[in-house]
Amino acid sequence: MHGVGPGSVLAGRYAVALRTSEGTFHERWRATDTTLERDVVLVCFSTDSQVAAATLDAARRAAGVEDQRLVRVLDVGSDGGVSFIVEEPLTGGQPLSHLLQGGGLPADEVRRLVGESATALEKARHRGLHHLALSPSSLVRMPGGEVKVRGLATEAALTDTEIASDGRASRVDAVGLVKLAYAGLTGRWPQAVSERGRSPQRVGLEPAPSIVGGVAAPSEIAVGVPADLDLLCRLTLNEDSGPVSPGDLAVQIAPWPAGPPTSEASAGIGLRATARPAEPTLAVPPPGATRVLPVVGASAAGGAATASAPTGPAEHPEKHPGAAIAAAGAAAGAAAAGVAGAIGDKVGSFARAAADRAAARAAERRAVHDRFDGEDIALTDALEESPVEELEPPVPLIAAPAPEGPSGTQSRIALAIVAALVLVALVIGVQNVTRIGQHDPTGAARPTVTVTSPRPTTTPVPSTTTPAPPASTPPAGPIAVVSAKGFDPQEDNTEADGIAPLAVDGKPETVWRSRWYGTDTYNGKKAGVGLVLDLGSAATIREVLLTLPAPQDVTVYAADTASLEGAQQVGATTGKAGPVTLTAPPGLKPATKLLVWVTKPAPAESANHFRAQIADVAVR
Repeated sequence: MHGVGPGSVLAGRYAVALRTSEGTFHERWRATDTTLERDVVLVCFSTDSQVAAATLDAARRAAGVEDQRLVRVLDVGSDGGVSFIVEEPLTGGQPLSHLLQGGGLPADEVRRLVGESATALEKARHRGLHHLALSPSSLVRMPGGEVKVRGLATEAALTDTEIASDGRASRVDAVGLVKLAYAGLTGRWPQAVSERGRSPQRVGLEPAPSIVGGVAAPSEIAVGVPADLDLLCRLTLNEDSGPVSPGDLAVQIAPWPAGPPTSEASAGIGLRATARPAEPTLAVPPPGATRVLPVVGASAAGGAATASAPTGPAEHPEKHPGAAIAAAGAAAGAAAAGVAGAIGDKVGSFARAAADRAAARAAERRAVHDRFDGEDIALTDALEESPVEELEPPVPLIAAPAPEGPSGTQSRIALAIVAALVLVALVIGVQNVTRIGQHDPTGAARPTVTVTSPRPTTTPVPSTTTPAPPASTPPAGPIAVVSAKGFDPQEDNTEADGIAPLAVDGKPETVWRSRWYGTDTYNGKKAGVGLVLDLGSAATIREVLLTLPAPQDVTVYAADTASLEGAQQVGATTGKAGPVTLTAPPGLKPATKLLVWVTKPAPAESANHFRAQIADVAVR
């Protein structure tokens, strides 16, 4: 650009140093603010260009939006034939286009980057500002993980993008954010259905593969893509539906992690900071100090163990691997001793030896393997190498003496007793026989009543016996729900699994919600979605108490598998909200699972958004 180059000074204070990029109408330069002695970025363009007036106006309005996620506009001005915008520098930051050179990012990181960007653009939208030209270079991740969005309003003005109405501009930014999410998951740049016929945007990434109806879904390109992000990309890019504003998008993809992952791999595979424990390191103390070596897993075996040894001159342990291994061996011995001491006399010597051997073997493996993750020796391995103790011989079995037969006197006494008992029984029997046929004074004849009526009338005699009340059915007791997960057999068999336990926590204020759909018929692609509740073991279900936060159509089934095929219907409700009790029909067989099947979802947070929503489920 004429008048701008290394060493030139604009407005008497901005010393130009290095050009970093250029566009059709502008150039971006690194510079120094000599007045405030700070680094800045200059966006320079010709004052006579067709975009100059709109760009300066957009920059002035963008400077009034305060959000730490938006790149700050520090100054706006002109110097001769050059107009410029002064922005804060993004030292050490990496634009998304650079982050994706090795492939897609972890799904959680994509969700965070896009979610933070959407929240910032939603704040600007309430001030009447939009981006309208989002690309992978617009989103920058700083060294500490902070997210920065650059080019609010100014990038569209610099590229002479047509300014749309507020509603249309909000939709354009929402689609742009979804395209950033697609690129983050796959490393490819998509073209939405609404952009057909236009020249593909040049962003420094390979284009996404095209299929009939649009672009391939992220899950068809990369692994580990969450179902909600995959569906969001398909609806927005291929069916021209989805979020209508950045704020709408932020609600749909929330929540997201607070910070970036510790490592990144393509297609959403990565480990977060809490995914694995920190690995032990061999600290090198000053000469003459005592070295303390941590032993991973020692506390699990019976307490933390350390080994101390005097050290010589401080040297890097990598230069002397033998010393490091020896030190780790000493720590292993201390760990084994600590385990044995913790066990004490509570177990026999045989079990104590096995525990000692297990701790020692585990410590040896930790010393040898640099990336030991807590593997422990199996009990059978420890027992095989444990010391063998001599056992005392068993007491010999001595046969019991055979019983002696009764003597003659004992036999005669026994026969006399039996004869006496027979004689007594005979006398009693004879007495009873002689009484047969004798007059029984209590058996006097009763008078006979003759009925002279030609038509005998029978008068019912009231019964004096009070019938026993029918046995009452005991009230149904609660049946515990072991676990809960989403149920979507017609797609990927997952449906907001992470928040499914909210439906069985006994708190009506916490609600499980499915992913959102554009219609109350699930976009015409499925009959319903819901939850699978695991009862742990077979139980006879008598009642199911539902708490619905909005009117919905819900059917509940009892089954032994997560499938509607062969399931027994417990009950159904149509168009009701609040507490609903479903009583099971007689003869319902015991089942191990309960399927809560929502066939008509309820309206959600905005127009054309429907979700299945369950606040609480209780089983009796």
